Amino acid sequence: MADDQSLHDRFLRKNQSLSRAYEISRKDKVKDKTVSGERVPVLAVCYRCKLEKLTLKYHITETGRTEGAVSVSNEYVPLCVDCAPKPKKNAAELSKKQISSLLRGAMKGRL
Repeated sequence: MADDQSLHDRFLRKNQSLSRAYEISRKDKVKDKTVSGERVPVLAVCYRCKLEKLTLKYHITETGRTEGAVSVSNEYVPLCVDCAPKPKKNAAELSKKQISSLLRGAMKGRL
């Protein structure tokens, strides 16, 4: 009976330590998601223009080629406002062509 109790205690301690390790690793993996408006610019050297300005970190993919071998790197680099990628067009916005088409349709009574 005492042997069963010692086995139980041993497995209980093992499970508790595994549980603590899992919680620690889970907290490391979970990152706080921030909305793009919440990012705060930091004074750093811009990756492209090499000037010290207020920068935000952006994900870039670069390819390099040396002696016949091609390498691809994915990095987060600081970019200033001038060098930063331009925001993509909002999908809800209509182009000039779409607006004129809608107006023509409205004039012909299709709407």
